[in-house]
Parts: sequence; structure tokens; C-alpha cells
Amino acid sequence: MKKQDLIPIILILAAFLAYPTIDRKVVSKFFPPKERPAPVQSVEAPEMPANPELAAPAEDAVEAEAPDGAEPAASEPAPAAEPAAAPEDESVPETTETLENADLRVTFSSRGAGIVRAEILKYPEAKDSDRCVAFDFAERPAAAPSADGLPAGASFVMVRTGDRSLTFTRDLPNGFRMAREVTLDDAGGRLRIADRFENASGHDLSLSGYRLQSGWMGNLPGETQDRLPLLGVDTLSGSDVEFWGGKFEKWFKSLAPGVQRQTAPGPDRPAQSVEWAAAKNKYFVQILTPATFAESCTVSARRGPSERVSSMIFFSRTVTPIESIAAEIALPAQPVPAGETLTQESTFYVGPKDYASLKANGPHQEEILQLGFWRPIGILILKIMVWFHDHIWPYSYGLAIILLTFLIRIVFWPLNHKSMMSTQRMQEIQPEITALRERYKSDPARQQQEMMKLYREKKINPMGGCLPMLIQIPVFFALFIVLRGAIELRFSSFLWISDLSTPENLFADKLPFALNILPLLMGFTMWLQQKMTPTSDPQQQKMMLMMPIIFTLMFYSFPSGLSLYWTTNQVMMIIQLAVMRRRHPPKPSASPAA
Repeated sequence: MKKQDLIPIILILAAFLAYPTIDRKVVSKFFPPKERPAPVQSVEAPEMPANPELAAPAEDAVEAEAPDGAEPAASEPAPAAEPAAAPEDESVPETTETLENADLRVTFSSRGAGIVRAEILKYPEAKDSDRCVAFDFAERPAAAPSADGLPAGASFVMVRTGDRSLTFTRDLPNGFRMAREVTLDDAGGRLRIADRFENASGHDLSLSGYRLQSGWMGNLPGETQDRLPLLGVDTLSGSDVEFWGGKFEKWFKSLAPGVQRQTAPGPDRPAQSVEWAAAKNKYFVQILTPATFAESCTVSARRGPSERVSSMIFFSRTVTPIESIAAEIALPAQPVPAGETLTQESTFYVGPKDYASLKANGPHQEEILQLGFWRPIGILILKIMVWFHDHIWPYSYGLAIILLTFLIRIVFWPLNHKSMMSTQRMQEIQPEITALRERYKSDPARQQQEMMKLYREKKINPMGGCLPMLIQIPVFFALFIVLRGAIELRFSSFLWISDLSTPENLFADKLPFALNILPLLMGFTMWLQQKMTPTSDPQQQKMMLMMPIIFTLMFYSFPSGLSLYWTTNQVMMIIQLAVMRRRHPPKPSASPAA
């Protein structure tokens, strides 16, 4: 191999190995997360109206859950019952208020001062449905606060103070007067929250056990865990986003009904290490972002009924999937001198896992999309696909995927051409290579020398067919990851495909298994492309025969958007191969005697 041919391989491997260090020591240095302000303390707090309701007895207060003492990876939490959210005085009627903008409608309850229902207005619940995606948080109100002396489901005095703002007030039995202000942004899914605790006891106090929780997040209708987990909890610590969804099966081993809990990042991390926590499903997310750092995040999970899932058409198994998950952040205790006020500010986002929305919501929140190592390339691909959809008639994501595939093939056309030419020339001298192997089979060193001599004489680079494909690997991986979970493909139809984010599932109610045309077409195009690239190597022939079958089975249950991309890519490869063979017809193979 020539030295200049090693340069691309060395650069790619070096970039792959150095990226985590570069991100940690360079990117985070020049683009640090935004500084969070310290808790605001006011010496002369405005007088807040006292809650006319009787305060709850101290013994009725629900203590905040203590962090799990074991490390996350090794703990085996036992099932636990979710704390009841009943008010301390059921005679006090519950009232609700709704805040709404163009993207979100949220309903707050006076019991718990949290969100009991959230409706994502621009996203339908099902294909061709008039109902929007809605999350019922009545069992576990989202963005609800808790603290020592503030039981879950406690009644507040709720007053509307504007078109998109509410105020909640309540006296706590430990001497605090609490006032909560909630404001919904003019657009998007973000709410701004300010919880003020006035020390009206006459002596110094400490606010401890202050927590904020998300609501339960489950899969939407038609979505299943299958091979890839759809539910997850993510946290940001410093500049590192950690994805805890992959540890759920290790954490929550019990299949018994009930709630199981696990603290993340765990006792081995320093206090005040969580900048935000997100609870998500495949397409939507709730994000709790305190103005000051939280010291931990508690993950709650509960399992659903057992179900039968299948993969690669023939293989099926019974699983008991995790049905819903939730997150809760705990802030460190804060001293509050007599007569002063402590303000805990935060934001709560509930909405789609859309790149632009997450990017604008907070530092590193776009990483919730989990594009992995190929994130820069994946983001560029996603933006190009959205641009094609928004600017080219008939404004279809199916057409956008095809155009994106065309663009990628055009960009890599010279590299692919070089790879195909190198493969063809290697095929032409294959008889001579076979003869050399036979002649020097007892002398491997001499065999290698003679083969390299033959390559030099014929001016052939044996790695010429691999290097172009190696350079394209990042693009293929990034495109695969983007199409696998892009919310833009949800319910997007194309030709006979009703939803590009799911398999085609044709005649599912009439056949033993659903018919997916694109994976079958993809397998055929792979077989045809390999027939156009003959080889005399028996082992390679067997591999080429098996690859279309393996890929067809693997892609059969993948989202149809992925199958559309791969099929289009194969068709373009066949066209390029046909053009090359017409312009550069294969020469007769050299005889071993020559």
C-alpha cells in the first residue's frame, strides 16, 4: 500500500479516537454551558396572602425519597409503591386552569400546583386523527414541587395573573410561605417557574427536600420497545450528557407490578452535578432545568403487561416491557434567615424531540436526540432533508429522502467510481494472483513479495476499493441514526407507504405476517448489484449470496424510511456500475501463464 493511501485511514482513526478528548478539553472550553445564577434571596420580601386553608399536620408530610446508597450499575431496587397524591383536606374542591400558546396547551391543578394534562397541538395522536398528542399527568403531576413540609397533592390557592401565567400560594407548617409563579412562553413548549419560600417563622430555617418531578412518560399508541429502547432518562453533568435508558433492564430487574426507583448519577458523583434531567419516549420529551444545579436525579419506572414481540420475521419472544418512566431532581438544602425569601427558579419543557426546539431550550439539550459520535454529520443531514421537504413540491419526506440519497451519491460519485474501477482491475488479474498463491503456497513471504510486484507492474492499489467506502462510513451511520428516530418522518406518507417511521405493514390483518415491499425490493437490488460485480473467489461468492438475504431480514422490521433510503442507494449504485461498465468494459482476464 502506498503511503498516501494510508493518510485517509490514519486521519479517520485519529479523529475517531481523539473526538471524546477534543469535545471534553477543547469544545467544552470554548463553548461552555451557560452559567446558572445563584439562588436569589430577598431581605424585604413582599407580603404574600396567607392560605386560608388549615396547614397539614407535620406528621402527614411526605418525606423526600433518600438517594439510593448503591451504585447505579449494581443496584437492584425492590418494587415500591408510588407515594399517594391525595390532598390533606378532601373537602377543599380541586380547581384547574389552562395555559395555551400556538404549540402547547397545559392544564394546571390547584392540588400539587403541577400539570395534570399536556397537549402538543401541532402533532396528531394518530394518522389522520383530529386529536393532538396528549399526556395525562393526573396520577403524577408534571413540574410539581415537593419539600419538607409540603406533601404531595397539597392544596394551593391558584390565581390566574395573565393570559399565560398563574400564581399558587400556600402556608407550610414549618414556617414557610410559598408562592409559585408559572409562565408559558409565547411559543414553544417551555414554562418558566419561580418558587419563592418566605421565612415567616421568626427564626432561621433551612429549605430541604426541595424537588421537582416530571410526569409519567410512556410509549404512544403503535410504538413498542422491540430491539431498541424507546423510553429513557437523560441527565447533563458538566458537558457530558448521560443516557440512562440502556441501564433500565439492569436497574429494574423485578417484573412485579409497582414502581421501582434508582438514583442517578449516584453516590459516587459530587453534589450539585445535574444541570437538567429529561424523561422521553421516541418522539417527545419532558425536561426539568433548574437555575441552580441539582444534586441528583431519581428515575422511576414501572412495567406493563407481558407481550409477544418479533424480529427479523421469524424470531419472537415474550417480554415484559417497561411501560412508563419518570424523573425527579433534588436540589441541595438552602439556609433561609428569618424574614428573608429564597427563590428557586427553573424551566419545564414538554414537547417534540425537534432539533431546533431542543437547541433553543438549553445547553446540550439537542443531544437528547442521541445521534452519538456522528452527531455533527447527522445534524447536517437532518437539516438538508428538512430543507428538501420545505422547498420542493410535493413537500414529502419520502421525496426528501430520495433527493438526499441522490445528493450523497453525487458527492461520493468520484470515490465510488475509483472503488469500482479498482475492483474491476483486481478482477482482471485474479487468475495471476491465484497462480502466484498456488506457486508459492509453501513460502508466504515470497508469495507476498511476488503479489506486491504484480500490483506495481499493473499499477493497481489493492486497497483502492476499500478506501472510498471507508470515507463514506460516517455518512452512512449518521443517516441511519437520523432516519431511525426523526420526528419529521412520523406519520409522513409516500406512495403506498402510510408512515415512513414504521414498516409498511401491508395486509397485516389478512396475512400471517405483514408484507413489506421495500425490504424485498432492497434485497433484489443488492443481489442484482452483486451479479454485476462477478468474482472468482468462492468465499466471496458465498458472502455475496448471503448478504441480500441477511439485509432483507434485518431491514424487514425497520422503519420504511430507512428501507427507502437503502433501496434508492442500491438503485443508484446499479446505475453507476452500468455506466462504468459501458464506458470501461472489463478486459479479458490475464492467463496464469502470462
